Amino acid sequence: MRHGHGVRRFVIPVLILAAALAANCSDEAFVGEATGNLPPEVWLSSGPVEGDTTGYQVHFYWGGWDPDGEIDHFEFVIADGRPYGFDPEDTTGLDKWFRTASYDSVIRVAADESPRPYNPLRPQDSLYTRYDRTHTFFLRAVDLQGKRSDAVHRSFTAWTLAPFVTITDPRLQTGSKEQRQSYSTVITFAWEGRDPIDSPSNAQDPDSIRFLVMRKLDFEQELYCGGCPVVTWMNRNPERYERYWGPWVYYRAPEDSGRTTIIGDDEILSRGEAHIFAVQAKDEAGAVTAVFEKGTNVREFVVSVKQGPLLSVSEPFLGTDLFLGERMNPVKKELPPGVPLNFVWEANASDYGGRIVGYRYGWDVEDLKNPDDWAVSMSPYHREAPERSFYVGTHTFYVQVVDDGNRYTLGQIQVEIIPFTMERNLLLVDDFNSDDTPKPLREMPTESEHDAFWLDICGVVDEFYAERDVFDCQLNGIEPPPIRTVAHYKNIIWVYSASSDAFRSLIRFSPVSNAVQGGTTALNYLALFIARGGHLWTLGRGERGGGLASTFLEPPLFPASFKFDHDYRSADDTSGVNCMPYKDYCLRAVDKVMGSFQVDPVEIPPDFLRSLDRDALRFAVRDAEDPVSALFAGMPDTLRLWTEITQPGLFFDPAKRGLYYVECYDPQYYLDFKLLPGHLPCFHALYRMRARNARSLLEDATVAVVVDRYGHIRPEVQSGVSVAASSFHFGVPLWFFDHDSVRRIAAAIFDEWQILAPETEASR
Repeated sequence: MRHGHGVRRFVIPVLILAAALAANCSDEAFVGEATGNLPPEVWLSSGPVEGDTTGYQVHFYWGGWDPDGEIDHFEFVIADGRPYGFDPEDTTGLDKWFRTASYDSVIRVAADESPRPYNPLRPQDSLYTRYDRTHTFFLRAVDLQGKRSDAVHRSFTAWTLAPFVTITDPRLQTGSKEQRQSYSTVITFAWEGRDPIDSPSNAQDPDSIRFLVMRKLDFEQELYCGGCPVVTWMNRNPERYERYWGPWVYYRAPEDSGRTTIIGDDEILSRGEAHIFAVQAKDEAGAVTAVFEKGTNVREFVVSVKQGPLLSVSEPFLGTDLFLGERMNPVKKELPPGVPLNFVWEANASDYGGRIVGYRYGWDVEDLKNPDDWAVSMSPYHREAPERSFYVGTHTFYVQVVDDGNRYTLGQIQVEIIPFTMERNLLLVDDFNSDDTPKPLREMPTESEHDAFWLDICGVVDEFYAERDVFDCQLNGIEPPPIRTVAHYKNIIWVYSASSDAFRSLIRFSPVSNAVQGGTTALNYLALFIARGGHLWTLGRGERGGGLASTFLEPPLFPASFKFDHDYRSADDTSGVNCMPYKDYCLRAVDKVMGSFQVDPVEIPPDFLRSLDRDALRFAVRDAEDPVSALFAGMPDTLRLWTEITQPGLFFDPAKRGLYYVECYDPQYYLDFKLLPGHLPCFHALYRMRARNARSLLEDATVAVVVDRYGHIRPEVQSGVSVAASSFHFGVPLWFFDHDSVRRIAAAIFDEWQILAPETEASR
């Protein structure tokens, strides 16, 4: 029990007041009576009503007077219980009373008896426990001659809500929080405490904590009993386990010692046996956590030998790979020559209570046990490797991590250099899903119609052979062409559908924050292809989650930022700058005519309205203001829908709707609203859309871009002509547009790539 006083309402501990009293007053001041001296009077002017229930910090006000002199000071004492129930010894003797010259005092009392549920009718309040204790406040006045008044008193009951603790580390493994966890022989536990002051919503940090770690024991005989309901027994008879608890530690003690501990570094945990770890908190009023719940402030676990930390190794081109334990089978990758490799990695041992001690790495390590064969010694700070490039051969990158229980994980990535001969002019990747079922409304081309359209487009390319230079993803298990196939070509056209799994599997991006969660991605060889001087024309249906939005692991709400929205769980993860649309196509944001849209006013303008009637595309116009796009004057200024799909009664009859197979990029309304600093310097709009309604937010949005990021690179080829040239991307499927206009676009692109057949060049 602690008391305090002061005219400024600050709290002073009891021991300080008692010491002051002993130092400044002798017993003689309170012995004897002056002749004719009348006793002073005292009264309580404010405080709890008699018998009231209040918080554990109580503010009393009082007054007093001396009929024949002056009051020198006041004395008070707090006794447990009511006047008729307290121990008289609590008020006997001057050493029990505290002296003050103030006319008020904030008194902090104990509330640590009669624990009971706070609100048993609300399951969400099951962790809260109410404590209380009854006290009586006695007050008397003392005049200048030492004469004391009769004491006045006020009884009240102080109450508080007990604090509770949530164990945050190790994270709960998959399954119910009631499930027994499997941990290492060395475990780092961490927790967060919460002390409700007068309601669950009004909380502060607890005063102190203590923890318990023990094998599961039989309640009576104290023998090991892995199946016994120990947590149930702790709730029913907490005093039975009192001797297993450690000392109370200040919650905000230095070096987080009040919020974390390591078990197993000094203690010996029995392998294969079940253990209990529990944490209690105590508040200023002495109330202690009274409820023990698995998964909250109790962990039941078995000590087992784990394989090792989970290691995530990432590289911008190669994606992310996960490793566990010391397996000796490397992950195999195939790369073109000269690709700059920049490996970074992170390991996680928190699921079994471990902590990472160190990392080391090396290329082509011959003897894993020889420290001299590694590039660096083991250190917690080695989290990335210097850039390396290879031009021939097969090379293996090694990363090793060790935890505080001396468990290792080894990651191996084997890189085989595939010669990119690039002796062929053009590869057409048919990733557009359709069939030959008649389409009377012309909402889609049949498979044969679509194939014929693109074979006609590519027929003007020199030495293009359909039987050799077309890769149909549907006929190859919805898989992309192998990198060994791509290595033969200088130029690629990739036509995709809204649900093209082959295209999605290549461009999908795993953000850094997802690596720890276990996310993996495939090798994006398209990014490698254009980075070394290859040329790419990507296009197709991009509504809903398709198109370049396939780069997101989870379908985002639109509009979406390529930099900020790759991990919906973390607004701080900006590793999206390494995804292909941002890094290679120079795009900040993506939007749709048809998709799942933002509704949060923090993410969209207040007047954000989306509908097909407003946003669908009528036609597109070439952006002649961009200096790079202006170079392609042979492309039509206006790109209109094909008359064969816009006849009255057909699906895309303009009287019914415009084209909604549209993905657009960097819409100005979104850049302005999010205060993004305009387009990236390498952004070059080629075509902009005209919406059905000029007030649409997508009016003038970009639907096609010139990809000039690597336009200066001339690839090394084994035969034929190589040129440094731009790549292109269209967020619309061109079969739905005027076919003569599309041929003009293709001719301009093929001319840029210098692959037009001689007879075609002559006819131009």
